[in-house]
Amino acid sequence: MKKSWITYLAALLLSFIYIFIDGGFLPYTIFYTVLFLPVVSFTYLLIVYFTFTFSERLDKREYRKGDILDYKLKIHNVTPLYIPYFTVYMHMEGQMLISGMKTEHLVLKPFSRREFHFSVPILYRGRYKVGISYIEIRDFLNLFAFKYTMGETKFIRVYPRILPLEEMRHQFVRISENEYISRKKDMGHSEIDNIRDYMYGDSLKKIHWKLSSKFNKLMTKETHSSSEKEFWIIINFEEIPGEAEYALKIGDRTIEVLVSLARALLSSDIALKTCFFRKEQIMLTYPDMNSFNQLYELFAFVPFDQKVSFDSVMDYFIENMPERQSVMIFLPVVNESSLESIVKMHINGHDISLFYCDVSGQMKKEVEKALAEELPEMGIRVVNMFEDMKEFDDIPDKKAV
Repeated sequence: MKKSWITYLAALLLSFIYIFIDGGFLPYTIFYTVLFLPVVSFTYLLIVYFTFTFSERLDKREYRKGDILDYKLKIHNVTPLYIPYFTVYMHMEGQMLISGMKTEHLVLKPFSRREFHFSVPILYRGRYKVGISYIEIRDFLNLFAFKYTMGETKFIRVYPRILPLEEMRHQFVRISENEYISRKKDMGHSEIDNIRDYMYGDSLKKIHWKLSSKFNKLMTKETHSSSEKEFWIIINFEEIPGEAEYALKIGDRTIEVLVSLARALLSSDIALKTCFFRKEQIMLTYPDMNSFNQLYELFAFVPFDQKVSFDSVMDYFIENMPERQSVMIFLPVVNESSLESIVKMHINGHDISLFYCDVSGQMKKEVEKALAEELPEMGIRVVNMFEDMKEFDDIPDKKAV
């Protein structure tokens, strides 16, 4: 547009100089024609701006990963005017979600219609803006531009898949459930195992009221019966390094395995304590299958964007976690420092299962060796959520209940 203005002003100047060189009918006609062209062009732009029509159609607003998104866009030039500069700008999130949904530079002939139809599988969970961000129309001289903004931004929500771990009796469900329960089956059922400070999410039934009154703060009792069927889940929501598509792929697999495993455990009457960091340390308890939808809704859209390092988060949970707990740690990317925190938790007596997707850092080879050999020798179960779960790459979603 800047070049168009320079070209126009140069033409106006030349027509004005032409009057002084050779005054007469022709020079003045050229000068006034050039002078009033922007007025005509602007009037043309106003007519086009207020008369063109378009429509968007999105079949629904909620999806699950792998569902087909069906989007249609129709643009209609109802005037006898030619529109050489018509640009449809799509939302960047939609362009990332759908490769073909890109900004379109169009030429609309008189009484013409253009249609765009996208029917593609959705590959990543999350919240996305899809469709038109705004439309820009320019006059035939390319001197002026009007933007048409949308009255409503179209958002879609894409839920993660729920993998049928319990139906396939996958080995990781057996490891998490059967081995843990058998390890505690010989313990008593009423003896108090531990007394600790109250943490957010603890049941009021577990509060030791006498000690709470004595120390003037809430104290929670841990009995063998209360911890026999209980798992702790620690999730690292630290920002994933790398390109956007890589980060989305790893974050998606982490969440879909987490919610799928949570569903399998809750359906087996195993309570879950989830621990993660979102501006502050958060601990939430999910006691039974009735709370699964609440867990699923929460973790379906949590982004991996935290700036706080996982090591500091782990230190907090290690200090506040009762002894001898079964802990599942979900790490999208493992590095040498996160391994140190996991080993420290293991040394404190906790039964650890590590779920990860990839390895990073300067000591990548050493970390890979530790994951394959050293950690299993120590008794820490290690699961690569891609390599060890390849059979789930292309299966359809199992609906939540």
